[in-house]
Amino acid sequence: MQKVNHLQLLFWLTATCLCSCHSSLHSDGQEWPLLALADSIELETSALESVSAEKAISASQWAQENLREFELLLEDEEMSVSREEGEIISDVSRARRLLKDQSKRRESIANSQKRTLLQLRGLAAAIGNGTTHDSQGTPIDSAYIALNLSVELQMGRTLKKSITETQTYASRGIAIAERTKDKSDSLQTVLRGRLARLILERNSSE
Repeated sequence: MQKVNHLQLLFWLTATCLCSCHSSLHSDGQEWPLLALADSIELETSALESVSAEKAISASQWAQENLREFELLLEDEEMSVSREEGEIISDVSRARRLLKDQSKRRESIANSQKRTLLQLRGLAAAIGNGTTHDSQGTPIDSAYIALNLSVELQMGRTLKKSITETQTYASRGIAIAERTKDKSDSLQTVLRGRLARLILERNSSE
């Protein structure tokens, strides 16, 4: 079985233009899933970009700082919270988990998107135009197409899934942070007062 060289795919568009001869192979529409996937990746990317990266990062920082504040306030073993108070803290924790690594995720997607789209559309062009050889002279036969078609579709779907997840996590994380901020501030005030009373009671009994 031939090995896949992804560098070959980066030059398929050029190779397609340079190679005017056509093989006897028919594409049978094999290029359309590649093109459809490329288009859907661009749509998912637009959806991600509609969710402000700045808001996501700001909400992530808020959640991290406030969760740490709750952890400090509850370090005293005599401190306790009600079920309702615990749910507020859980919401802060959930926002932090959802928004974790937003910057890294978006940077990774940006780095992968251009390359993946070029490879998907390059392979689609090679198949659709009946190009007989890639830029390195390797014959583009049915086995070559089948192997690369499978690999490129899988890579594209993996990228699309990452984009969708990042957008979903950002939207949910921001929404949770925004609806929890006031409750979180109020609860911290309550817990500070509760901790202060515990300390005073403990000191007065010594």
